[in-house]
Amino acid sequence: MMMEKVNFTIKHQAKMSRTGQLQVKGQVLQTPLVVHAGLTVQSLPAKEIAKLGGQAIKQEVFDYWLSETKAAEFGDLHQRLHWSGLIVGDPGTSRAYQWAKPRGRKKDGVRFHDPQTGQLKFYTPEEAMEWQEKVGCDFVTSFDRWSDYYAPVDDLKAAATQTASWLGTPSDGLLASVVGGGLKRVRMISAQAASCQSFAGYAVKGIGNNVKLREQARLMREVLTMLPEKGLHYLTGSNSLEGTLLAMLAGYDLVDSDCAVVEAHHHVAFVQTNRLHLDKQHFVSDQRPIDANCQCPVCQAGYSRSYLHQLCEQGAALGDDLLIVHNLYTLNQLAETARQAINAGVVHNLAAEWAIDELE
Repeated sequence: MMMEKVNFTIKHQAKMSRTGQLQVKGQVLQTPLVVHAGLTVQSLPAKEIAKLGGQAIKQEVFDYWLSETKAAEFGDLHQRLHWSGLIVGDPGTSRAYQWAKPRGRKKDGVRFHDPQTGQLKFYTPEEAMEWQEKVGCDFVTSFDRWSDYYAPVDDLKAAATQTASWLGTPSDGLLASVVGGGLKRVRMISAQAASCQSFAGYAVKGIGNNVKLREQARLMREVLTMLPEKGLHYLTGSNSLEGTLLAMLAGYDLVDSDCAVVEAHHHVAFVQTNRLHLDKQHFVSDQRPIDANCQCPVCQAGYSRSYLHQLCEQGAALGDDLLIVHNLYTLNQLAETARQAINAGVVHNLAAEWAIDELE
């Protein structure tokens, strides 16, 4: 299956912040936008994510590959998931590398024992690319050697060098992986290799939530200075609300985020720039909705903070489900707010409202 041509145009730019227009499969999407990742896709059907303002989802093909079904027989994910929006593919190498012993990290892939079956398996860059293309991902991401931000320098260097060797030939919809932990000289190995060819965009990896927000901000900006301005800038693995907003304001066009689900599982609801911890006792008699100004289905249906508190106290799955719906809608509205702020040239006003000093 050949990927359809993807067009990306930068529409407005103010310093590093920018908005753009992404055209794929007859759709026109405005960036920056949130890519709803694994936990979100597992928690809600794709059509429900769309109703809450979602326009892009991420699909890691590693689990599909593990199923040992042939990629050609699997079918198009848009049809399978009933999803008409953007699908960003990812090889999902992190678990393969976490399961692998050091000797399993090969130049042509990664060898590991599947913890479910005990079988020895070998995952290759070619298979990862084949799966992403044949299941219909609109963007495919090059194979990367996973390494933690805090990994030893030699491991980070090896990951950057190996990832660079797997970039492949640029094509419509191919995103080049950029890795390297927090070391500038190592990141440059990966970024320079990706910059030597004209890829559709660049998937910046390894800036996770085990890194403080200020350090995340430093790395976000630093990596973008190493990459071509033209092409999509995609940040993977952001699971905090502030980190997601910071990335959009810092110049990333696509930003992974599962923060709506992560916070809901901790009984937290987003309310503008605040958070409500609905498991706290003072909500026991609060009959107000989560947010009187919110247009999400939960707030519009009149579910009270008191009722949600009760569900949280009981550990009821319905409580998590309702908070996920509210938080996901709020997250997508925040992306729209970020686009408006960038177009209006008031990025720093929005950052100040959210007390994000790291944008400086």
